[in-house]
Amino acid sequence: MKDFFKRLYDLKPADENFVQMRAFAEKHGVPIMLADSEQLLKTIIRIKKPAKILEIGTAIGYSGSLMLLCSPQSRLYTIEMDEQMIELATQNFKNNGVDDRVTLFKGDAREIVHKMTGEYDFIFLDGPKRQYVDFLPYLKSMLKKDGILMSDNVLFHGFVEGLPRLTRKHRAFGISTHLNMFLDQLMADDDFESVILEIGDGVALSVKK
Repeated sequence: MKDFFKRLYDLKPADENFVQMRAFAEKHGVPIMLADSEQLLKTIIRIKKPAKILEIGTAIGYSGSLMLLCSPQSRLYTIEMDEQMIELATQNFKNNGVDDRVTLFKGDAREIVHKMTGEYDFIFLDGPKRQYVDFLPYLKSMLKKDGILMSDNVLFHGFVEGLPRLTRKHRAFGISTHLNMFLDQLMADDDFESVILEIGDGVALSVKK
């Protein structure tokens, strides 16, 4: 089934800059969005047309560039701590002609998020998976009414669903445990209308009431 969907997504001609960014990411082991998650993100951004976007986890600037090109009136606020990623993202934002709409915070998101103020129309959570549950209350407070929180990789290769079968020594136990806590809190929060989608590596979509 995944091969079928991939064939369909591949029918649309890809922008050469994004082809090169994806090739670089795959060659160097940089995690970026899978094709179906990417298409979902593009669709939501085009529908929502958010004025202000907050992104946790810039990486090479792939998803950030994608969002800004889908919504020319949007401004992106993005957080990254890896110096090499920051350098690559800065260049990619420039190559895609969106650098004038980007504010890049350099540092650990755990130290930055709780100090941030202001409200955002759309938040894309794609940073360290162990921290999702810690980020949640801060992201909730910064999200506008009817704003959307999109959390990527929430099923973590199927390990979150299979958590009861994992031993504590398993390499995925820690991350899966924290993601499970995140999903429990997210789905139980009555201030959100949330759905978990089996797209890519698992996507949670939440609208703030």
